[in-house]
Amino acid sequence: MTTRPTASWHTFNDQIDPHAIISLLPIHRSQHVAVLGGDVDGLTIPIAKYVYDGNVIALDSDQETLDQLAIEVKRVHLTNVDLTLVDDDDLTGTEIDTDGIVVIDALHQTTSPARLFSSVARLLPGGGWMLIADWFSTDARGDNGPAKSKRVDAARVDRWASENDMTPITRRTLGVQRYVHVYRKRRAPSN
Repeated sequence: MTTRPTASWHTFNDQIDPHAIISLLPIHRSQHVAVLGGDVDGLTIPIAKYVYDGNVIALDSDQETLDQLAIEVKRVHLTNVDLTLVDDDDLTGTEIDTDGIVVIDALHQTTSPARLFSSVARLLPGGGWMLIADWFSTDARGDNGPAKSKRVDAARVDRWASENDMTPITRRTLGVQRYVHVYRKRRAPSN
């Protein structure tokens, strides 16, 4: 009998399993969901298929990435995906109607992760949810992610969530290299 390393339930060859991520979300078929990072191999298309009565707003700071995504969206015959070009550090000027936002591998790619987190949190209505997934800042076996100096520790993400009036729904580890946190924005107190 040969022993092989077992594949993680949510990653394969360093790719995030969209179905495992979707299973963590408080998502419904008629929601409006924003996905920051509109990569063709990312979560935009799987989430668009899941929210078939809603829509997905693909947000990216690279027009070429959005153009490639538009080709793939057309190829798979999806009509519920809107493509939006954004500034990579700050979404403050962005106007979208969304129930939830997915942010994967974006914090380490920006010059101000705290500003990005805050601007994303401001887009959410009370009761809206946010998924943040990124790389642990510690060494891990088989680590091949971004430079450790660019990574954002999960504890900082929790602190930013608290500062932006968000409560945790779930926290998971993706393999030994990544974390995923899901938060819900508190609703404004009713009078």
